[in-house]
Amino acid sequence: KKQILHEFVKFIKKELDLKMVPSIVIKSKRDELKTTANYDYTKKEKIVKVYGKGRALVDIMRSLAHELVHHKQYEEGRLDGPQPPDIGGEIEDEANAKAGQFIKMYAKIDPTIYDD
Repeated sequence: KKQILHEFVKFIKKELDLKMVPSIVIKSKRDELKTTANYDYTKKEKIVKVYGKGRALVDIMRSLAHELVHHKQYEEGRLDGPQPPDIGGEIEDEANAKAGQFIKMYAKIDPTIYDD
C-alpha cells in the first residue's frame, strides 16, 4: 500500500502543480489528531498527518488528497489569515470536492485502490 500512496502523491503533485510536497506521516495512533487528517499551514515545517489504522486505503488517500489541496491553497496565498472554518466555506468545500475528483481520476489509473 505504501507504493500506491507514493504514486498517488506524485499524481496529486502533478495535478495540483505543487511547488513542493510537504512531509507526509501516516499515523497508527491518533495522538494530537482530532479528525482523520491534519495540515497546519501556520507551522514552519509543513507536515500532512493522516490517521490510517483500520481505514480503507481509498479513505486514507482521500484524506491525503484533501490536505494536499489545503497545501496548494497555502502555496497560492489563500490561507493567510486566521484558520478557515473546518466545516463548509470556500476553502473546505474546494478541498472536499477536489479530493473526491482525484480519487475518481486515480481509480482509472489503478482500480485496486478500492480493494481491501
